Amino acid sequence: MNHKALLLLLALAACAPPLPKPDTDVAVQAYLPGEGVAASPVPEAWWTIFGNSSLNALEAKGQAANPDVGQAAQNLAAAAQNAVAANGAFLPQIGLNPAGSPALSRQSYPTGPNSSPPYTIYALTGQISYDPGLFGARHYTFENGQALTEYHAAELDAARQSVAGNIAAAAIGLAGAQAQIATTQDIIAAEQNLLTLLQGEYADGAIPELNVLQQQGVILAAQATLPPLQNQAQAQRDRLAILTGTLPADFTDPGITLDQLVLPAKIPMLLPSAYLANRPDIRAARAQVAAQNAALGVAVAHLYPDVSLTASGGYAAGTLGALFNTSSALWTLAGNLLVPLYEGGELHAHKKAAQAELAAALYAYRGAVLGAFGQAADALSAVQTGQTTLARAQAAARTADAAYNLAAAQYQLGAVDYTTVLTAQANAAQAALTQTQARTNLLLAIASLQAAMAK
Repeated sequence: MNHKALLLLLALAACAPPLPKPDTDVAVQAYLPGEGVAASPVPEAWWTIFGNSSLNALEAKGQAANPDVGQAAQNLAAAAQNAVAANGAFLPQIGLNPAGSPALSRQSYPTGPNSSPPYTIYALTGQISYDPGLFGARHYTFENGQALTEYHAAELDAARQSVAGNIAAAAIGLAGAQAQIATTQDIIAAEQNLLTLLQGEYADGAIPELNVLQQQGVILAAQATLPPLQNQAQAQRDRLAILTGTLPADFTDPGITLDQLVLPAKIPMLLPSAYLANRPDIRAARAQVAAQNAALGVAVAHLYPDVSLTASGGYAAGTLGALFNTSSALWTLAGNLLVPLYEGGELHAHKKAAQAELAAALYAYRGAVLGAFGQAADALSAVQTGQTTLARAQAAARTADAAYNLAAAQYQLGAVDYTTVLTAQANAAQAALTQTQARTNLLLAIASLQAAMAK
C-alpha cells in the first residue's frame, strides 16, 4: 500500500456521514405561572436555606452513605472506562505473538529418513494492528462513549438531588408530625380539663348528661388522631435512616423541631424555564439522545467498507546466537478490506433499530422536559397556596389566642364562667394545630421547589 493510498484511508477515517442534529433545546423565554419574586440561582447545597445544622448533617451523611448515590457513582466510573476502551479499539494495537504462542518460540522440524538431520528455528515476533474506523465509525463510537458518560454523570447528580430532596422532606415531615403530636396532646389536655369541669357541673345537676357525653366524644376523637401521627413520625424516622444509609434500629433522631426550620424571607414565585434546562434528569435525557444519535452513526458507518491494517515483524534464526542479527529480521504488512455486499439485511436492520431507538430517546427527552415543567409548576403553586394558607392560619391562631386571653380576663372579673375559658383554650390549641400543619406544608413545598430548580 503506497503513501497516497494511506492518506486516502486516513481521510476516509475522518469522513463521517452527516446526520441531522436532534432538537433538544428548551425554550428559555417561557416563564412558569406565578407572580411575585423572580427566581434566583439555587445554591448547590440548597437545603441550607432552612438554617438548621442538624438537617445539614443529615444531608452530608446522605450524600456520603446513600446506596443509590454510591451505585450511580460506580456506574459513572464504569461508563468512563468503557468510553476509554471503545475509543482505544481504534488506536494501534501492539502485541507479541497475538496468536497465543510464546514470545520466543523454538520449533523443531523433522526431515525424511534419507535427508539432512532435523533443524530448529528460533523466532521472536510481534504484531501491530490498526483499525482507522472508516466513514465515521471511530467518530461516532467516541461520541457514543462520551454521551453515555455524560448521561451517567447526570444520573449521579439526579441521585444526589433526589436524596437531598427526600432527606429534607423526611426531616420536615418528622418535625411537623412531632409538632402536631405535641399540639394534639395540648388539645386533649385542654379538653380533658373542660370535661372534668362539665362532669362536676353535671354532678351538681347544673347541666344535662348530654354535655358530658359530647365532650367525651370530642376527647376520643382527638385521641384517635394521635396514633396516625405517631406512625407518620416513625415512618419519617425510618425513611431518614434508609436515606442516610443506616439501619432504622441504629438511627438516632436528629431532634429537629419545626420552629428551628427557618422560612426563607424571599420565596421565588417566577421561574424562567432556563433554570430547568440544566436539571439532572433533563441533562440525562439529552445525553441519552446524543448517545442514540451516535449509535445511529455507528450503524450507518457499518454499511460502508471497512479496512484494517496489520504489520508483523521480528527475528527468526536457526541458532540463538544469530537470532538478533540484521539478516535474521523479517516483517510483513497486510491490509484487510471488507465491503458489505449482502448480509441478509442485518446491517440495514441495525440501522433501522438505531433510528427507532433515537426516536424513542427523543420522546423520553420531551417527556422529561414536560415532567420537569409540571413538577416545577406544581411546586410553585404549592408554595403560593402554602403562603396564603399559613398567613390565614397565623391570623386565626392570633385571633384564637386573643379570644382565650379575653375569656381568661373576663373570668377573673366574674363576667364569664370557667367553661368559656376552657372552650377558648381548646379553640386556641386547635388553631395552633392548624398553623403547625400549614407551616409544615409550606416548608415541604419550598423544599420541593428548591429540588425542582436544582442543577
